[in-house]
Amino acid sequence: MTFAREVISRDGLQRLGTIIEDGDDLGEVLALGLRAFMELMEHGVVSWETLSIPFVRKVVCYVNMNLMDASVQPLALRLLESVTLSSPALGQLVKSEVPLDRLLVHLQVMNQQLQTKAMALLTALLQGASPAERKNIIHSAAPLGDEMAHHLYVLQSLTLGLLEPRMRTPLDPYSQEQREQLQTLRQAAFESEGESLGTGLSADRRRSLCAREFRKLGFSNSNPGQDLERVPPGLLALDNMLYFSRHAPSAYSRFVLENSSREDKHECPFARSSIQLTVLLCELLRVGEPCSETAQDFSPMFFGQDQSFHELFCVGIQLLNKTWKEMRATQEDFDKVMQVVREQLARTLALKPTSLELFRTKVNALTYAEVLRLRQTERLHQEGTLAPPILELREKLKPELMGLIRQQRLLRLCEGTLFRKISSRRRQDKLWFCCLSPNHKVLQYGDVEEGADPPTPEGLSEQLPVADIRALLTGKDCPHVREKGSGKQNKDLYELAFSVSYDRGEEEAHLNFIAPSKREFHLWTDGLSALLGSPMGSEQTRLDLEQLLTMETKLRLLELENVPIPERPPPVPPPPTNFNFCYDCSIAEP
Repeated sequence: MTFAREVISRDGLQRLGTIIEDGDDLGEVLALGLRAFMELMEHGVVSWETLSIPFVRKVVCYVNMNLMDASVQPLALRLLESVTLSSPALGQLVKSEVPLDRLLVHLQVMNQQLQTKAMALLTALLQGASPAERKNIIHSAAPLGDEMAHHLYVLQSLTLGLLEPRMRTPLDPYSQEQREQLQTLRQAAFESEGESLGTGLSADRRRSLCAREFRKLGFSNSNPGQDLERVPPGLLALDNMLYFSRHAPSAYSRFVLENSSREDKHECPFARSSIQLTVLLCELLRVGEPCSETAQDFSPMFFGQDQSFHELFCVGIQLLNKTWKEMRATQEDFDKVMQVVREQLARTLALKPTSLELFRTKVNALTYAEVLRLRQTERLHQEGTLAPPILELREKLKPELMGLIRQQRLLRLCEGTLFRKISSRRRQDKLWFCCLSPNHKVLQYGDVEEGADPPTPEGLSEQLPVADIRALLTGKDCPHVREKGSGKQNKDLYELAFSVSYDRGEEEAHLNFIAPSKREFHLWTDGLSALLGSPMGSEQTRLDLEQLLTMETKLRLLELENVPIPERPPPVPPPPTNFNFCYDCSIAEP
């Protein structure tokens, strides 16, 4: 600072300015002059606004020249960036004198420093530009440095910032244009049905029909404008829905009609989903937030087309419908579905796909099951349960814990369960009770009156020796559901049906069960598998084993809390060169 003040006080800045304005030497001397001028100005002793218009125009000439020393143009671009950010008046001069095409030429060269400084000047110009002047596409194949990545982040933020006014503007119920847009949205989904039904109807009947169709479209209110009064997303959600209906009409119609024909509790509401998805995308992409001074997080796919946000919405809304079906969601699960979709989008954006098609491929591959798997893996990593020593410990604990689960299943069979008989007319009015004898050798069963207490094992008339059981059958393999057809009610029975085949003389007979719940189905099939010496492979066994393994592992590792566990065991030291260090205690010392 002291040196800078002294040079400026002795007219050093003016002399450097003369060297730059005269331009007698377009090589090393000019580059050194520009660098020295920049370093003196950056101390803040002299304001950028004091620079003359001829001086700025001369620097602009250096930027616009075709044949120029490679060391000069990056410095000239850097100087113009500082001028643009510090002086609005001179910034307007720079914007008018430096054509956009020239900056794009600099962005496409292989000189990384020149590319970065051109990007910096472009973002500086855009920060002071009007929304209409910010529509630009940047192409760059060279690897990006930190500074260039930051400038691309700024450019992306400014481009997405163009959406903020629409995001902050609620729907105007008195706007004829916006009412027509809503009607266009409705007609695109129900045009043939609505027009044919609406002909010849009174005004009240037609209004009632429109209100019903808006509800089918997924709006919470019969007046859809009330749904779009919330900001954010405001009118941006309406823009997204219109874009989807116009640019992907078949996907739009399929989404709406498919869900309007589902049961009420399973339908995925298009309008509500679109509004919430727009909010989610604005949060993920930080629309309307001020640019960070250090961030470098940009997505290359946003520089590939003009309507990148709307195109991303089109991918996201179809992903939401797909995830809804994978989760078998109902209206009560709406928030859970949105959390999964947020995770799917965030994980895919973090991969920085270079194009929208690549984004679509990757996000569709990230199914609900894959999200659950990733969550489980991350949770185990956080708990340290995936370290090799912990995995080895879990493997050693499994046999003991599986024995504990087997013991619990057999005890449950000994307690017994009430089952319902399924008659040929599908009446479930008869009850019967079945249990395992305390010595685990006989299944005892018999009929029970409705409302009566479960009988004691001694009061059961029928017995089936375990030694006579041949096999355990489940689902469609069971004889008592195989004959029932393939209706929806039968599909529910398949999940709860199991049978044991046994020898009755020379014939094979079956004892058929319909479990009262999925849990009872798992407990009984596990218990019968254990009796037959087969592995217990139910989902309940897997969950119980995981819970017991987690608890037992944590108990065993309590004393090692905050002690890092190495990935590999410490190396065993090599044996000594000889074993002549044994002390014989039987020999008396002299």
